[in-house]
Amino acid sequence: MKIFLIIPFTPEFEDIEQTIGNAVGKGDQLISLNGTIGIIDTNIKEADLVIADVSDNNPNVIYILGFAQSLKRPILPIIRKGETIPFDIASMRTLIYDRNRLNDTLSIPLRNYLSHPNFEKFLEKDIAEYIKEKKKIKTVFVSYSHVDTEYLERLIVHLKPFEKKGLIDLWVDTKIKVGEKWKEKIETALKRSAIAILLISADFLASDFIIDNELPPLLKSAEEKGKIIVPVIVKPCRFTKEENLSIFQSINDPKIPLSKMDENGKEEIYVKIADYIDKYTKRK
Repeated sequence: MKIFLIIPFTPEFEDIEQTIGNAVGKGDQLISLNGTIGIIDTNIKEADLVIADVSDNNPNVIYILGFAQSLKRPILPIIRKGETIPFDIASMRTLIYDRNRLNDTLSIPLRNYLSHPNFEKFLEKDIAEYIKEKKKIKTVFVSYSHVDTEYLERLIVHLKPFEKKGLIDLWVDTKIKVGEKWKEKIETALKRSAIAILLISADFLASDFIIDNELPPLLKSAEEKGKIIVPVIVKPCRFTKEENLSIFQSINDPKIPLSKMDENGKEEIYVKIADYIDKYTKRK
Protein backbone atom coordinates (compact mmCIF):
# COMPACT_ATOMS: atom_id res chain seq x y z
CA MET A 1 0.00 0.00 0.00
CA LYS A 2 1.20 3.51 -0.85
CA ILE A 3 0.25 6.05 1.83
CA PHE A 4 0.65 9.80 1.38
CA LEU A 5 1.00 11.78 4.63
CA ILE A 6 -0.03 15.44 4.80
CA ILE A 7 1.33 17.02 7.96
CA PRO A 8 2.72 20.46 8.97
CA PHE A 9 6.50 20.69 8.67
CA THR A 10 7.17 21.99 12.17
CA PRO A 11 9.08 20.41 15.08
CA GLU A 12 5.78 20.16 16.98
CA PHE A 13 4.55 17.43 14.59
CA GLU A 14 7.73 15.34 14.38
CA ASP A 15 6.44 12.87 16.97
CA ILE A 16 3.18 12.50 15.04
CA GLU A 17 5.02 11.70 11.82
CA GLN A 18 7.23 9.20 13.65
CA THR A 19 4.24 7.53 15.32
CA ILE A 20 2.47 7.14 11.98
CA GLY A 21 5.64 5.81 10.38
CA ASN A 22 5.92 3.16 13.10
CA ALA A 23 2.26 2.20 12.70
CA VAL A 24 2.48 1.66 8.94
CA GLY A 25 3.24 -1.91 7.96
CA LYS A 26 6.71 -2.91 6.77
CA GLY A 27 5.38 -3.76 3.32
CA ASP A 28 3.74 -0.38 2.93
CA GLN A 29 5.27 2.83 1.61
CA LEU A 30 4.78 6.06 3.57
CA ILE A 31 5.46 9.31 1.70
CA SER A 32 5.52 12.63 3.56
CA LEU A 33 4.41 16.00 2.23
CA ASN A 34 7.55 17.46 0.68
CA GLY A 35 9.10 18.25 -2.67
CA THR A 36 7.72 20.27 -5.58
CA ILE A 37 4.06 20.63 -6.50
CA GLY A 38 4.60 18.25 -9.42
CA ILE A 39 5.98 15.54 -7.14
CA ILE A 40 3.16 16.07 -4.65
CA ASP A 41 0.62 15.83 -7.49
CA THR A 42 2.07 12.53 -8.71
CA ASN A 43 2.30 11.01 -5.24
CA ILE A 44 -1.29 11.90 -4.35
CA LYS A 45 -2.60 10.46 -7.62
CA GLU A 46 -0.74 7.21 -6.96
CA ALA A 47 -1.64 7.00 -3.26
CA ASP A 48 -3.89 4.20 -1.99
CA LEU A 49 -4.63 6.30 1.08
CA VAL A 50 -4.06 9.91 2.12
CA ILE A 51 -3.58 10.61 5.85
CA ALA A 52 -3.94 14.28 6.79
CA ASP A 53 -3.35 15.88 10.18
CA VAL A 54 -5.84 18.78 10.26
CA SER A 55 -4.83 19.96 13.74
CA ASP A 56 -4.43 23.76 14.00
CA ASN A 57 -6.25 24.10 10.65
CA ASN A 58 -2.84 24.50 8.97
CA PRO A 59 -3.44 26.28 5.60
CA ASN A 60 -0.87 24.19 3.69
CA VAL A 61 -2.39 20.96 4.94
CA ILE A 62 -5.93 22.13 4.14
CA TYR A 63 -4.86 23.22 0.64
CA ILE A 64 -3.21 19.88 -0.23
CA LEU A 65 -6.09 18.00 1.41
CA GLY A 66 -8.53 19.86 -0.83
CA PHE A 67 -6.44 18.83 -3.82
CA ALA A 68 -6.58 15.19 -2.70
CA GLN A 69 -10.36 15.47 -2.32
CA SER A 70 -10.68 16.86 -5.84
CA LEU A 71 -8.82 13.79 -7.10
CA LYS A 72 -11.25 11.59 -5.13
CA ARG A 73 -8.43 9.88 -3.22
CA PRO A 74 -9.31 7.84 -0.09
CA ILE A 75 -8.62 10.08 2.91
CA LEU A 76 -8.18 9.44 6.63
CA PRO A 77 -8.11 12.73 8.59
CA ILE A 78 -6.49 12.75 12.02
CA ILE A 79 -6.78 15.55 14.57
CA ARG A 80 -5.56 16.40 18.05
CA LYS A 81 -8.09 15.88 20.85
CA GLY A 82 -10.07 19.00 21.76
CA GLU A 83 -9.96 20.64 18.31
CA THR A 84 -12.88 21.22 15.94
CA ILE A 85 -12.96 19.06 12.82
CA PRO A 86 -13.26 21.24 9.67
CA PHE A 87 -16.82 21.16 8.33
CA ASP A 88 -15.96 19.78 4.90
CA ILE A 89 -14.51 16.59 6.38
CA ALA A 90 -16.79 16.37 9.41
CA SER A 91 -18.65 13.39 7.96
CA MET A 92 -15.46 11.41 7.29
CA ARG A 93 -14.15 8.72 9.58
CA THR A 94 -11.68 10.80 11.61
CA LEU A 95 -9.06 9.53 14.05
CA ILE A 96 -8.80 11.73 17.16
CA TYR A 97 -5.53 11.37 19.05
CA ASP A 98 -4.32 12.41 22.50
CA ARG A 99 -0.85 13.97 22.45
CA ASN A 100 -0.04 12.34 25.80
CA ARG A 101 -1.14 8.85 24.69
CA LEU A 102 0.02 8.56 21.08
CA ASN A 103 0.50 4.80 21.16
CA ASP A 104 -3.02 4.09 22.46
CA THR A 105 -4.86 6.81 20.53
CA LEU A 106 -2.93 7.01 17.24
CA SER A 107 -0.54 4.14 16.62
CA ILE A 108 -2.81 1.22 17.62
CA PRO A 109 -6.05 2.61 16.04
CA LEU A 110 -4.17 3.42 12.83
CA ARG A 111 -2.61 -0.05 12.73
CA ASN A 112 -6.06 -1.60 13.22
CA TYR A 113 -7.50 0.60 10.49
CA LEU A 114 -4.82 -0.33 7.97
CA SER A 115 -4.96 -4.05 8.80
CA HIS A 116 -8.74 -4.30 8.46
CA PRO A 117 -9.81 -7.47 6.57
CA ASN A 118 -10.85 -6.66 3.00
CA PHE A 119 -9.37 -3.18 3.43
CA GLU A 120 -10.22 -2.05 -0.10
CA LYS A 121 -13.94 -2.79 0.33
CA PHE A 122 -13.83 -1.23 3.79
CA LEU A 123 -12.31 1.91 2.25
CA GLU A 124 -14.87 1.98 -0.57
CA LYS A 125 -17.65 1.88 2.01
CA ASP A 126 -15.98 4.75 3.91
CA ILE A 127 -15.87 6.86 0.75
CA ALA A 128 -19.47 6.07 -0.17
CA GLU A 129 -20.64 7.00 3.33
CA TYR A 130 -18.65 10.24 3.19
CA ILE A 131 -20.19 11.26 -0.13
CA LYS A 132 -23.65 10.41 1.18
CA GLU A 133 -23.12 12.39 4.40
CA LYS A 134 -21.48 15.34 2.67
CA LYS A 135 -24.59 15.86 0.57
CA LYS A 136 -26.50 16.42 3.81
CA ILE A 137 -24.29 19.34 4.89
CA LYS A 138 -26.12 22.61 4.29
CA THR A 139 -24.27 25.82 3.56
CA VAL A 140 -25.77 28.73 5.49
CA PHE A 141 -24.74 32.07 4.00
CA VAL A 142 -24.92 35.15 6.24
CA SER A 143 -25.29 38.54 4.57
CA TYR A 144 -24.70 41.54 6.81
CA SER A 145 -23.23 45.02 7.03
CA HIS A 146 -19.92 45.21 8.86
CA VAL A 147 -21.46 47.95 10.97
CA ASP A 148 -23.66 45.22 12.48
CA THR A 149 -20.85 42.80 13.34
CA GLU A 150 -22.00 42.47 16.97
CA TYR A 151 -25.20 40.73 15.80
CA LEU A 152 -23.25 38.42 13.50
CA GLU A 153 -20.91 37.37 16.31
CA ARG A 154 -23.81 36.35 18.55
CA LEU A 155 -25.50 34.48 15.71
CA ILE A 156 -22.30 32.51 15.11
CA VAL A 157 -22.25 31.44 18.78
CA HIS A 158 -25.78 30.04 18.54
CA LEU A 159 -25.11 28.16 15.29
CA LYS A 160 -21.66 26.84 16.28
CA PRO A 161 -23.01 23.49 17.60
CA PHE A 162 -24.41 22.70 14.13
CA GLU A 163 -21.00 23.36 12.59
CA LYS A 164 -19.20 21.16 15.13
CA LYS A 165 -21.58 18.30 14.34
CA GLY A 166 -20.94 18.72 10.63
CA LEU A 167 -24.58 19.59 9.89
CA ILE A 168 -23.94 23.00 8.33
CA ASP A 169 -21.20 25.08 6.81
CA LEU A 170 -21.81 28.54 8.27
CA TRP A 171 -20.31 30.87 5.69
CA VAL A 172 -19.44 34.48 6.50
CA ASP A 173 -16.90 36.72 4.79
CA THR A 174 -14.61 36.50 7.83
CA LYS A 175 -13.62 33.05 6.52
CA ILE A 176 -11.85 34.63 3.57
CA LYS A 177 -8.10 34.36 4.14
CA VAL A 178 -5.49 36.98 3.26
CA GLY A 179 -4.51 36.69 -0.39
CA GLU A 180 -7.65 34.85 -1.49
CA LYS A 181 -9.85 36.24 -4.26
CA TRP A 182 -12.64 37.48 -1.99
CA LYS A 183 -15.25 38.15 -4.67
CA GLU A 184 -14.89 34.66 -6.14
CA LYS A 185 -15.13 33.15 -2.65
CA ILE A 186 -18.37 35.01 -1.97
CA GLU A 187 -19.84 34.05 -5.36
CA THR A 188 -19.04 30.37 -4.75
CA ALA A 189 -20.59 30.46 -1.28
CA LEU A 190 -23.71 32.16 -2.64
CA LYS A 191 -24.18 29.44 -5.26
CA ARG A 192 -23.58 26.62 -2.76
CA SER A 193 -25.82 27.96 0.01
CA ALA A 194 -29.18 26.38 0.81
CA ILE A 195 -30.15 29.02 3.36
CA ALA A 196 -29.34 32.73 3.51
CA ILE A 197 -29.68 34.67 6.76
CA LEU A 198 -29.94 38.41 6.19
CA LEU A 199 -29.08 40.70 9.11
CA ILE A 200 -31.07 43.71 7.97
CA SER A 201 -30.57 47.31 9.02
CA ALA A 202 -30.38 50.69 7.32
CA ASP A 203 -26.66 50.02 6.77
CA PHE A 204 -27.51 46.69 5.14
CA LEU A 205 -29.98 48.36 2.77
CA ALA A 206 -27.48 51.13 1.99
CA SER A 207 -24.62 48.75 1.14
CA ASP A 208 -23.88 48.88 -2.59
CA PHE A 209 -22.05 45.55 -2.48
CA ILE A 210 -24.92 43.75 -0.73
CA ILE A 211 -27.64 45.24 -2.92
CA ASP A 212 -25.74 44.86 -6.21
CA ASN A 213 -23.79 41.63 -5.65
CA GLU A 214 -25.23 39.47 -2.86
CA LEU A 215 -28.98 40.01 -3.02
CA PRO A 216 -29.63 39.48 -6.77
CA PRO A 217 -28.32 35.87 -6.90
CA LEU A 218 -29.99 35.06 -3.56
CA LEU A 219 -33.37 36.37 -4.69
CA LYS A 220 -33.05 34.63 -8.05
CA SER A 221 -32.21 31.31 -6.38
CA ALA A 222 -35.12 31.75 -3.96
CA GLU A 223 -37.49 32.20 -6.89
CA GLU A 224 -36.09 29.52 -9.20
CA LYS A 225 -34.59 26.91 -6.88
CA GLY A 226 -36.35 27.40 -3.56
CA LYS A 227 -33.36 28.78 -1.65
CA ILE A 228 -34.56 29.77 1.83
CA ILE A 229 -34.21 33.43 2.81
CA VAL A 230 -34.37 34.27 6.52
CA PRO A 231 -34.49 38.02 7.24
CA VAL A 232 -33.55 39.14 10.75
CA ILE A 233 -34.31 42.79 11.50
CA VAL A 234 -31.45 44.01 13.67
CA LYS A 235 -32.13 47.78 13.63
CA PRO A 236 -35.01 50.06 12.59
CA CYS A 237 -35.11 50.33 8.79
CA ARG A 238 -37.44 50.37 5.78
CA PHE A 239 -37.54 46.58 5.38
CA THR A 240 -41.33 46.51 4.92
CA LYS A 241 -41.02 49.06 2.10
CA GLU A 242 -38.51 46.97 0.16
CA GLU A 243 -40.60 45.03 -2.39
CA ASN A 244 -37.99 42.39 -3.14
CA LEU A 245 -37.23 41.67 0.53
CA SER A 246 -40.52 42.14 2.36
CA ILE A 247 -42.06 39.16 0.54
CA PHE A 248 -39.96 36.98 2.87
CA GLN A 249 -41.23 36.46 6.41
CA SER A 250 -38.76 37.92 8.90
CA ILE A 251 -37.81 35.87 11.94
CA ASN A 252 -38.81 38.75 14.23
CA ASP A 253 -41.42 41.51 14.00
CA PRO A 254 -39.95 44.35 11.85
CA LYS A 255 -41.41 46.80 14.35
CA ILE A 256 -39.31 45.24 17.12
CA PRO A 257 -35.73 44.93 15.80
CA LEU A 258 -33.02 43.36 17.92
CA SER A 259 -31.64 46.77 18.85
CA LYS A 260 -34.87 47.52 20.75
CA MET A 261 -34.76 44.27 22.75
CA ASP A 262 -33.06 43.50 26.03
CA GLU A 263 -30.45 40.74 26.18
CA ASN A 264 -32.95 37.95 26.86
CA GLY A 265 -35.18 39.10 24.01
CA LYS A 266 -32.25 39.00 21.56
CA GLU A 267 -31.20 35.57 22.77
CA GLU A 268 -34.73 34.25 22.18
CA ILE A 269 -34.53 35.39 18.56
CA TYR A 270 -31.16 33.69 18.08
CA VAL A 271 -32.60 30.51 19.59
CA LYS A 272 -35.54 30.80 17.18
CA ILE A 273 -33.08 30.97 14.27
CA ALA A 274 -31.18 27.96 15.63
CA ASP A 275 -34.44 26.00 15.98
CA TYR A 276 -35.26 26.82 12.36
CA ILE A 277 -31.84 25.62 11.19
CA ASP A 278 -32.25 22.47 13.31
CA LYS A 279 -35.55 21.61 11.61
CA TYR A 280 -34.09 22.30 8.19
CA THR A 281 -31.05 20.04 8.67
CA LYS A 282 -33.35 17.16 9.62
CA ARG A 283 -35.18 17.28 6.32
CA LYS A 284 -34.31 14.50 3.90
